Amino acid sequence: MVRSVPIAVVIPTQLGRPALNVLLDKIQACDPRPVEILVHIDSASTSLELTIDQFGKDVRVLKSPTQVGPGGARHRCLSECSAPYAVSFDDDSYPVDSDFFGRVCQLFDEHCRAAILATTIWHRHEPARSRVKSLVQRPNYVGCGYAIRLAAYRKVRGYLPRPIAYGIEESDLSLQLFEAGWRIYEAGDLRVFHDTDLSHHKSARITSAVIANVALNAFVNYPMVGWCRAFAQVAHKVLYCVRVGRVRGICSGVARIPTDCYRYRGYRRPMAWRVVKRYLEFVEKSVDARNAAR
Repeated sequence: MVRSVPIAVVIPTQLGRPALNVLLDKIQACDPRPVEILVHIDSASTSLELTIDQFGKDVRVLKSPTQVGPGGARHRCLSECSAPYAVSFDDDSYPVDSDFFGRVCQLFDEHCRAAILATTIWHRHEPARSRVKSLVQRPNYVGCGYAIRLAAYRKVRGYLPRPIAYGIEESDLSLQLFEAGWRIYEAGDLRVFHDTDLSHHKSARITSAVIANVALNAFVNYPMVGWCRAFAQVAHKVLYCVRVGRVRGICSGVARIPTDCYRYRGYRRPMAWRVVKRYLEFVEKSVDARNAAR
């Protein structure tokens, strides 16, 4: 008899992504398994639906006629989950250990203020990470593999429907959860493999979006008194892109900031500046601690 735990799996995907089948196979191999799987795709695709059908009735397919990005897809799925907890993967990432979902459920039960459990992640051509029993509070998480408490998510605004969400998806939600008093923990025994070499990050399209997203994150969350800090964050991101050779896309990224902010003006809910400052200090301390540990 297959055991299950009250966890939903959320997977944003696009058309023609064969790695999705690998992820679904890995989920089916887990013991216990999640009670439901929700896959969001941008538009109808008969071939993809037929492929998903072979995995059984537990897979629900949600569709969007327009591109809402990974955040918008996750928001749609998280809004429809019936389980109290959810785990979100990218369509090219998957859990490494067979008891992954059982451990997620146990950690959430033991830590009632935990909104997100960040996982230990490595990528293609990187050595596998050892599994360790550790739990460390973090200011943010990585979106290709994490667990979330639905009660916490539904208390905040949630993800923005941003077609290219690099630079805003996790930072935006992390700040919302911080303001609401929830916590993010990184669990050393929740391991996820992300089957990519991240080479797509070098494209001009992504560079442009990342720069604009740094500004947009500040626009929707910071009060006006914090906009000088936002300008500094954008400048820092531009300098980083120059330093690593991602020059194409910088000008378009800066130029699109006013238009993007205007388009998302309905999402603007400025927080108290003291809250934002405490969060930014938490981020800086976390970065310093990671650097010191290397």
